[in-house]
Amino acid sequence: MEGKIFAVTVTYGNRFHLLKKVIEAALREGVHKVIVVDNNSDKQSREKLMEYHAKNRTNVEVLYLPENLGSAGGFKRGLELAYSDPECEFIWLLDDDNMPCPGSLRILTEYWDKMETNYGKPLALLSYRKKEIYTKSLLLGDPKIIMGRENSFFNFHICEIPNYIKNRLTKKRNRKYKTDQKFVELSVAPYGGLFFKKEIVKIIGYPNEKFYLYSDDYDWTYRITKMGGHIILLKCSYIKDLDKWQEKTLLSSFTPLNAHRMYYLMRNQVYFENKYLKKNEFIYTINYLVFITLILLKSIFSFKTLYVFRIALKASADGRKGKLGIRSSIDL
Repeated sequence: MEGKIFAVTVTYGNRFHLLKKVIEAALREGVHKVIVVDNNSDKQSREKLMEYHAKNRTNVEVLYLPENLGSAGGFKRGLELAYSDPECEFIWLLDDDNMPCPGSLRILTEYWDKMETNYGKPLALLSYRKKEIYTKSLLLGDPKIIMGRENSFFNFHICEIPNYIKNRLTKKRNRKYKTDQKFVELSVAPYGGLFFKKEIVKIIGYPNEKFYLYSDDYDWTYRITKMGGHIILLKCSYIKDLDKWQEKTLLSSFTPLNAHRMYYLMRNQVYFENKYLKKNEFIYTINYLVFITLILLKSIFSFKTLYVFRIALKASADGRKGKLGIRSSIDL
């Protein structure tokens, strides 16, 4: 493969200890430059990044933002920098805890060289991360699994209730799926691990900053497949999530402590569902009513307050109306 590869990552909070490992692993893999967008990270983390940047200006470029623009604004700024650099031909997006494993970039470039002409239309590749949804997609070979079922509300569908109960009773949610399948096509993808030619930005544009947090990656990458392009997940191109966290069930995501973040998560997903997944208003409304009732019951019996329920109502209403953007406060 000819052409230089730029990695783009966005950091926030106090995460320099993770970011440094990601930068150095990406450079070992052979990227020409790493572009870091500092999304108004904590003072301690930013100072360490500035010190590190001063010693590595040849192959590390940092954009320091005065405010946190969320994932949408952060990756948009990083993509703009990479796209405007005449040396850059390919872009590899990484979260600030996505550490590329040895050979991960080589797998991407070799597959690209073999398959680019076969696909013809816009193509993006995706490195593999240890996520259940990726393995399910490989196992079943269904590009749309990652998007969720048609007419589901916040990934909830009444037809899946027996499976939810079974999974809860058998703890199947934590089961390890195994498959020998090496690649699968996806309808959408996250930022972390996405590899593409920079010209694709000219075709699909930049992420929509109005999403701020959550679903902005799916909204952006769906533009690729919606126009007939392809996103291919490659199992052998492995990147490790350094900041390990337990994938939560739909309901367990909602707590009074993270209600503000959950507002963006639900609002944006509801907006995306209404735009692309809702085919039957009646079924969608049934799913909404059942799920929102579960949130109400959890609010009453687990939290002894209706705050989480009211946040969910506001988020779903704003999502349906298409009221996006950053909210400094949520009027209930």
